[in-house]
Amino acid sequence: MANSASHSISIRSILEGFERSLELAKQQITDERPDRENPDFDLNNFWTNFIGATKLVSHEATKLCMVFQGQGMNSTDECKSLIDSVEKKCLTLLAVFVTLPKSKGKTLHKEILLYVIGILQGMKSLCTAIRNQGNNQLQNVGDLWEQCGNVENLSKNNQDAVVAVCREQHDMVQDASQELMDSLDSEAQDMDDDLSQLPPLNGNPILPDQAWTPSDRNVLLPCSGLVKAAKACLKKTMQAIAHRGDASNEAAVNELDRIAEIVKESSSIVDDFVLSLYPPMDHSVARGQASLVRNHSKELLSTVRNCHFCSAVDETWVDFLEKAVDHNWVRINDMVLAD
Repeated sequence: MANSASHSISIRSILEGFERSLELAKQQITDERPDRENPDFDLNNFWTNFIGATKLVSHEATKLCMVFQGQGMNSTDECKSLIDSVEKKCLTLLAVFVTLPKSKGKTLHKEILLYVIGILQGMKSLCTAIRNQGNNQLQNVGDLWEQCGNVENLSKNNQDAVVAVCREQHDMVQDASQELMDSLDSEAQDMDDDLSQLPPLNGNPILPDQAWTPSDRNVLLPCSGLVKAAKACLKKTMQAIAHRGDASNEAAVNELDRIAEIVKESSSIVDDFVLSLYPPMDHSVARGQASLVRNHSKELLSTVRNCHFCSAVDETWVDFLEKAVDHNWVRINDMVLAD
């Protein structure tokens, strides 16, 4: 009995040690460190090695799960040998990742960094489930398989990575815009239903406390236009980068990273603006948030205009959207000041 307990504790300690190693590895690759510039670095070779390393990690996760789902370990030595093998494959993945220089694109580097951290976290979760003899081991290994398989969907260069950032932000801005439109349509229908049941007061309809006033709705129209213009800025930028973006030289890569840094702020700025538009609306607050959206959109358009991928055709829509952003902003400003 004592030997059995000692055996169990030893295997548990081996798994705990591996979990600590995985956590330490996550922290180390997250910390800022000097870039390893390699003049002989080849991005195609990197992807060959990186994809191969993820497949090895996935295979090791399968072995780990099968052993503990089966008859279990016969000895602590057997457990140590298996964990050493799993750890070696994880270290191989890390070793390949750290060869990727940030000069190939900070946006690309960040995307792959988060992917690697996800794999390490997935392996740690699997070990924790095994150590605790949980029923979710198969779910954990399934999640890890899916995570490893997603390597095929990663951006393969900085151009693709920045397009992915633009697409993500555009979709989130689209969601915020659609929710506002849906709320407007829903409230209009609810108000028609409610007002049909209420007698007028001094000849005027009685409005619910949490409803847009006629004055609010006047302000909402150009506000909606400003959100649509911000969304169009993201879509047109994404299309221009997808068609004419260049990730083959450092100057172009840096320009793409600059665009990504601006674009990443889009959804949070638009979300704050849209939230300020819900009743009860404070027009001054909405005006302040609208100013932030305007400034952000203008910064993006100005940066696009000076990037390598901006063609004569792009300058046309940049001019148009700059005017659309300013037009809606002026209307918002004038209406709020008039109130």
